[in-house]
Amino acid sequence: MAGFNLPPDFQITFHQDFIEVEAQQTEHRLRGMYKTEMVEGESLRLSLIGAQSYAMQAKSARYAPSEPTDIPLPIRWVTPAPFDKVTWIDEDDALLLGTLGDPQGAVVRNHAIAVNRLKDQTIINGLVGVNFTGANRGTSTTLLTTNQLGVNFGSGAANSGLTLAKITQMSYLMDAADVSNEGRVLIVAAKQINDLLTNVDQVNNVMYNDVRALHEGTVTNFMGFKVIRTQLLPFVGTSTTLRTIIAYQINSCYLGMGKDIRTYVDIIPQQSHTLQIRTKLNIGATRSEELPIVTAVCDETL
Repeated sequence: MAGFNLPPDFQITFHQDFIEVEAQQTEHRLRGMYKTEMVEGESLRLSLIGAQSYAMQAKSARYAPSEPTDIPLPIRWVTPAPFDKVTWIDEDDALLLGTLGDPQGAVVRNHAIAVNRLKDQTIINGLVGVNFTGANRGTSTTLLTTNQLGVNFGSGAANSGLTLAKITQMSYLMDAADVSNEGRVLIVAAKQINDLLTNVDQVNNVMYNDVRALHEGTVTNFMGFKVIRTQLLPFVGTSTTLRTIIAYQINSCYLGMGKDIRTYVDIIPQQSHTLQIRTKLNIGATRSEELPIVTAVCDETL
């Protein structure tokens, strides 16, 4: 197909009646902050090792009978859902758009961005949404209420944005549950970054340099968390000002990919030989357990 330009990170496979463009994995905000599983069929059953006692038993006599300790194996399900994005480009667009460049390469890049955003949104939904457990996916499991900090936490009856009190409590709840210090992630939005900068006077001298680095946009860690900013975090109910932020440990999040990402480029004769660009994938996510997930609600009007 003469004149069809693609970004350098895309590959083309020629077929008899269409061109298939395979999008390579590109960067997204939460890339690497989860475990990935490929899903064959409708759903993937994750048989995970649950919380167990690591205490050794005292041996009270010679030749005493062995006393095994059970290993709990909770079941989680990942059920990918299908998504696609379709764009049509008229055969005369290159002429009618005037001084604008050929739109085809830009459209493919736009589809790649849509895929990245969908991955981030799916992970966020899996972390805070309803998960399905049990042998037959029959049990709906929600976050622990004790791990959900209200909008007024640490500020009495008044609402507050992101405060040090909320972050330290999120860290404490993970510590109290013996969640690994490695791989802790804190997902926030732009307003919560602004809250940290506004409250810099509340930070002691040991932490001050980290907050300055945050102001300069170079910090990647804060109080043991890898800080990731995205505007895809959910609001509470119908509110447009009360946003939920999320702290979690990497091993507690699973992303299920039903099929590899594919972008197809076809000519549609019935639509005046319009060029169709269609990207598709199947994707879903789940928590492995609830203890490593802590949320806090922040008021973005303050």
